[in-house]
Amino acid sequence: MQRVENGCRIRDTADMEYSLEQMARSLVESGDYRVISRLELQAEYHPPDNTPKLAAAVVDAETTGTDPDRDRIIELGISHFEYDRQTGRIYRVLGSWEWLEDPGFSISPEITKITGITDQMVAGHRIDDGAVNDLLNRVVLVIAHNADFDRLFLERRLPAFAAKHWACSRVDIDWKAEGIRSSALEFVAYSLGFFHERHRAASDCRATLHALAQPLPGTGRLALQALLEQARLPTWRLSARDAAIEKKDFLKARGYAWSPGEFGRSKCWYRDVSDAGKAAEVSWLQANVMGPDQAVWALRITARDRYSDRCWSWGERLDIGSEGAADRPGGRWNAVMTPDVVRDDTLV
Repeated sequence: MQRVENGCRIRDTADMEYSLEQMARSLVESGDYRVISRLELQAEYHPPDNTPKLAAAVVDAETTGTDPDRDRIIELGISHFEYDRQTGRIYRVLGSWEWLEDPGFSISPEITKITGITDQMVAGHRIDDGAVNDLLNRVVLVIAHNADFDRLFLERRLPAFAAKHWACSRVDIDWKAEGIRSSALEFVAYSLGFFHERHRAASDCRATLHALAQPLPGTGRLALQALLEQARLPTWRLSARDAAIEKKDFLKARGYAWSPGEFGRSKCWYRDVSDAGKAAEVSWLQANVMGPDQAVWALRITARDRYSDRCWSWGERLDIGSEGAADRPGGRWNAVMTPDVVRDDTLV
């Protein structure tokens, strides 16, 4: 619809937006189309009530590459929000921040193509350490969509991140079980009915937060509730140290991954299992993979250290017939781990 003002034809955008909304609804209701919409800024997801609330932060880092020892952060985004730890309901978005940072060397054309960030954009800029540290003092949980990447970079640049509990919205939610075939943020967003500007830190944070506020298509639970329940559970990293090379296909078929020893990590086949699945998996390794003079190594991991370099210590040696040694009082632990809680539910 158009109107005339001072002799000029003016498009009535209010009517146009309403018409677009009607058209989108009609397309969806036809059953022949899916419509996704651009993510708009959200100030809150649920109106205030008397529920006790905790605060968390969604973070995302854009970097010059994938090696945390050589590459550097060039952009950091943070979205700060409050939530109910029981239901996973998200309330107010308390703030969103983004900082560019000059890495001290030229950004490669490949990274610029992915992120849109150029040398000119970051020149002379630096993350505000004080502001980030102040924000971290106010949260009990840090969430990233690719936490095993972001945590490594952020702990090197801002050590205060090492003291926080972490969760990963990509790994700690079983997206496939919920009917979403890929855990990539862009695909999750598409499946939940929205799109956003990719590979910019602040936009990725807002998209992750929005996804966490949605009910999951399979179970109907809020995505944040599913993430919190998984994050609270301790897991065990079982390492088949010095396993014979002819066992590799056997291990791979069982779900083990190969760590090539990059970035100072252990070089071995490994698999993360739950508390409940630990005993059976150790028994399987001892019976099918490890020789009589070899041991399974087990490292207990909680949200305090999950997705960090500290998950790559060997942990407890479990010789044949000794499964459970790491569970006994007085069992040996690597000094950098924190095996002081059975669950992290009092914290997240």
